[in-house]
Amino acid sequence: MVSERTEEFWLVPDPTMVRETRHAVRRLCRDADLGADTSDAAVLLASETVTNAIVHGGPPTHLVIRASASGIRVEVTDGTALLPVVGPARPDATNGRGIRLIDALATRWGVQRHPDGKTVWFEIASASPTAAPAQTWPLTD
Repeated sequence: MVSERTEEFWLVPDPTMVRETRHAVRRLCRDADLGADTSDAAVLLASETVTNAIVHGGPPTHLVIRASASGIRVEVTDGTALLPVVGPARPDATNGRGIRLIDALATRWGVQRHPDGKTVWFEIASASPTAAPAQTWPLTD
């Protein structure tokens, strides 16, 4: 079993960054021996969070991923104070579901304001009955 692993990097406003994020989240979930359900949910939510930061946020954009046997935490910081909103999405809309997905699938999530922007974060606890006790990350909420 691997102890906590962390990866972080700066994001550029390019759609390929979403793909790179998915690969990094999946790799850390695999390294932490998190199950497929946890990994799939984390990949989806990280994609949504990074996409929101690229589309609606402003530079600089920074990603931090922390994974251990107890779960995964993803933090995306961008340079705008505009807060995400959980709002209604029409069935035929092509956007507007990211924060709703995070709200539905994450164990916990939140937003921390900074003088020069915000950090949107989420955590997904491992669904494995053999997982280590929940780890306490330095919470930012």
